[in-house]
Amino acid sequence: MNLNKRLALQVAAIAAAEFAILGPARAQGASTRPRVSLNIGYIDTSINGVGVIAAANKLDLWSKAGIDAKLIPFTNGPTQIQAMAAGSLDIGYIGGGAMWMPASGQAVVIAPNEKTYGDFVLARPETGIKSVKDLRGRKVGVPDSGSGEMILALALEAAGMGFKDIQRIPLDPPNVVSAFVAGQIEAAAIFSPIADQIRERIPATVVVANNKDFPNTKFVGAWVASNQAVAGKAEAVTRFLEVWQQVNDYRIKNTREVVQWASAASGAPAAQLQGQANALEWWPSSQILADNRSGLTRKRIMALQDLFVKLGRIKTPAAPDSFINIALFDKAMETRK
Repeated sequence: MNLNKRLALQVAAIAAAEFAILGPARAQGASTRPRVSLNIGYIDTSINGVGVIAAANKLDLWSKAGIDAKLIPFTNGPTQIQAMAAGSLDIGYIGGGAMWMPASGQAVVIAPNEKTYGDFVLARPETGIKSVKDLRGRKVGVPDSGSGEMILALALEAAGMGFKDIQRIPLDPPNVVSAFVAGQIEAAAIFSPIADQIRERIPATVVVANNKDFPNTKFVGAWVASNQAVAGKAEAVTRFLEVWQQVNDYRIKNTREVVQWASAASGAPAAQLQGQANALEWWPSSQILADNRSGLTRKRIMALQDLFVKLGRIKTPAAPDSFINIALFDKAMETRK
């Protein structure tokens, strides 16, 4: 099924469910500012997505910010960008594997969310694969266009190799687990929580490479806004960032509580969400503000762009100011003082 049809079916199903995780629109203590409306997407199996939404609901932050929020679950980042292009979504969360899409002009980064250490190149123990060079000629399962492909590209390049040196087996993420466990592939390049599922099924699985091996390339996920929302609903987007900043600082200090909220809201196993949280770093909102102003945020994202060029996702790196907006984050911090 093509992406557009999947998106249409997903939106229809969401509408039928009447946005089950939608927070109260006009609860006690609501803002006295004129209300604004936003369609907000999130990944319902990601602590970076549903975790933010669940915490904002529990803390009643939408009403306090004067936001009428329509909260829409998605399964991945690219379908959210598709919804933005269709005009049905204002804001969403994407992982590092989809960060090439803002760089190609399809959305605007408004808040870097995390750097993750949850991407792995794994090998079955009986294969004798211990290093990246041992992958030469081997069957390696990897989803296309995601962070698994990114970690594999970095690992191969560091070893003086390329995709031509392995037997690359394209697989959908869930199929990576079954193929690995069944011995149909010898290695896999995959992200958490799927990597965790593999290691749970086969505890002796060999970790061949991980994000920590490449400190100069941070896999940064982000909250993004549609081009239309940034241009026409800047006040509403700024208010979303006020909510996000409060949630961000709360989750750093109360991670296990937010994991439980996210699990209850989405049905995703708490252990799976906690595993994701254990394999990433969240920056305090004050640190993000400082990194935005110093240029470090841009530097991190530009390093990803270089990788996306090598992978053929984009032709040339875009100017950071063309798709990274730090002014709205700054304004939200000022408003909250």
